[in-house]
Amino acid sequence: MVLAGRSGHDQSMTLKVLIVDDSELIRASLASLLEPIQSIAVHTAATLAQALESVRRGLATLLILDVHLPDGNAIQSIRTLKQLAPGMQIAMFTNDVNEFNRKKSLGAGADWFFDKSTEFEDLLDVVRKQAALSSTIPT
Repeated sequence: MVLAGRSGHDQSMTLKVLIVDDSELIRASLASLLEPIQSIAVHTAATLAQALESVRRGLATLLILDVHLPDGNAIQSIRTLKQLAPGMQIAMFTNDVNEFNRKKSLGAGADWFFDKSTEFEDLLDVVRKQAALSSTIPT
C-alpha cells in the first residue's frame, strides 16, 4: 500500500520506505510523519510474509522492521530480505531492546537498531538523511 509519494517526481530518485510492524498505530504514525518528506514513497506491511512480497516487488530501498511479527522473528529474515534486494537498508525498530537483539540484528545485516520508546526521532532523522541522499544520487 503506497501512502505517500510525489507525483511527477522521478521514481528512480525516490526513497521507498517499507514500514513493517504488526501495530497499525505504529505503521500509521510513522507513515504520517514520513509523508511530508520530499523524495519518499511509504509502503506498509503487518507481517513478514507481506514484507517479503513487498521487497520482491521492489517496494523498499529502506525497510523499517519490528523484531517480533505475528508470523515470526524478523531478525531471522534479515539475510533473506537483503538477498532479495541487495543494497536495501534495514532499520530495526522495536520495543524489545536488549544487547542480544541488537547484536543479532546488526550481525545479520541490519544497518541500524532503534528503541521505539526512546529513539523515534533518531529513526526519523535517518529516514530524512536517506531521502536527501536518494534525491541527489541518480540510480
